[in-house]
Amino acid sequence: MHKGAKNLLYILIFIFISVNLVLITSSGQEELKKIPVLTYHNIVQELEDEDPWLNVTPGQFRLHLQTLKEEGYETITFSDYYRYVTEDFPLPDKPIIINFDDGYLSNYEYGFPILKEMNMKATIFIVTSTVGANYDWMFPHFTWQQALQMEQSGLVDIQSHTHTHSNIAQINNADMIKELRLSKYLIETNLNKECEFLAYPYGLFSEKSLYQAEAAGYKMQMLFENTGVNTKNTPLNQVKRLAVRGDFTKKELIDFIEKMMEKTD
Repeated sequence: MHKGAKNLLYILIFIFISVNLVLITSSGQEELKKIPVLTYHNIVQELEDEDPWLNVTPGQFRLHLQTLKEEGYETITFSDYYRYVTEDFPLPDKPIIINFDDGYLSNYEYGFPILKEMNMKATIFIVTSTVGANYDWMFPHFTWQQALQMEQSGLVDIQSHTHTHSNIAQINNADMIKELRLSKYLIETNLNKECEFLAYPYGLFSEKSLYQAEAAGYKMQMLFENTGVNTKNTPLNQVKRLAVRGDFTKKELIDFIEKMMEKTD
């Protein structure tokens, strides 16, 4: 073979190997993508007399979202994450999921306007038996009409937190099936959408609930423990969520997320 042709062949082989190495490396990096899930509950005007593990002020919630943006995080939905795991759906470089539990009216009154202002997405896991509730002994909850308004914005996804917020791990099979299926039915009926995701109250579950939730049609099940973040290898029925203190400063929030990242292989 002519020397020039031989050199060209070597160059082509080198380019071919290099391109494939880049593709393999990129694929490996994609596998290692880590997805934190930050969990909030209620939003209150003053935090002074409230538990910071369950409450955040509008100002602090806005600060947290601004901090995430400044650090390059982009909000995704649980549906995005599910498709990433099952279909290789592309995610941003630094994906993160924001979610609320229970369905408090404050999520609609304060949280929803801030999400719109920041153009960021969130999921709200609702207790369907307390939709629209306004009792003296508990914080009020938003109505189905308000839930629909948030859904139609494209920024908020309403999903299940069971029907009565029972400890799924300790109830009998019949009640468990009712908790799982009735909440799913009510969300789908009132919001004209699929209810595909379940967040366990208190993060408590059992082997039976994992089976019954899947049988009811839930594609993903969310726990509630500060043990790390999620990757493509996280079981879809044991997705990790992180409890966020409402009084976290910008530095404390990022340090907390990074610490959870480090716990995840």
